[in-house]
Amino acid sequence: MFNRIIEILSLPIMILNMVGGIIGGIWLAILGEWGLIGIGILLMFTSHWILAILMMPSLLFMGIAMHFYEKKNFLAYLFVFISQLYTNLLIVATFIFAFFVCSKFYTGDIGMGYIPYLLWSWGMALVPWQFFASKELENGFTAITLFSASVFYFLFLLSIFISSRLAIIIIIIFGVVQLIALPIFNMYVTYQMEKERRRNII
Repeated sequence: MFNRIIEILSLPIMILNMVGGIIGGIWLAILGEWGLIGIGILLMFTSHWILAILMMPSLLFMGIAMHFYEKKNFLAYLFVFISQLYTNLLIVATFIFAFFVCSKFYTGDIGMGYIPYLLWSWGMALVPWQFFASKELENGFTAITLFSASVFYFLFLLSIFISSRLAIIIIIIFGVVQLIALPIFNMYVTYQMEKERRRNII
């Protein structure tokens, strides 16, 4: 059942990743929204540099975690959790920023006219994280985190046209998954991998 849901959600996300931003950009150009297009293009080419700087604390936390690993101290897993939590906070913040920037340019009611702005926000939110993920193709957890964020942002964008209450529910679930469940899962996986490594050494 869960795998079926993932398969169903994967198709629209794949399509959005391929053409969502392009369609949104062309649509906005027709509407004459050159200011938003310019902001989006600028961020798509520079945001990964900005985020790389903002992610430095996460690398620091991982460095501390490695220090405790060597001493076989359980605090290592705590710093793995903090590192992942910080990274996921940046992901959530990126999505929020992209959504509000694009929405600020739209002055109409919720309807068809809102779609190009939301499509453009998809590209602004996802492009930098897709860039980072492309550099870590062997990191399964990075792929899981990005896919999870993509699913929830997709569901949030859909919910805007359905119900504000549904949108709030999705936001809450998104926050719980990204900021609590996934960091805990990452910490658990790291613990299991370390335990298996020690078992092999013995």
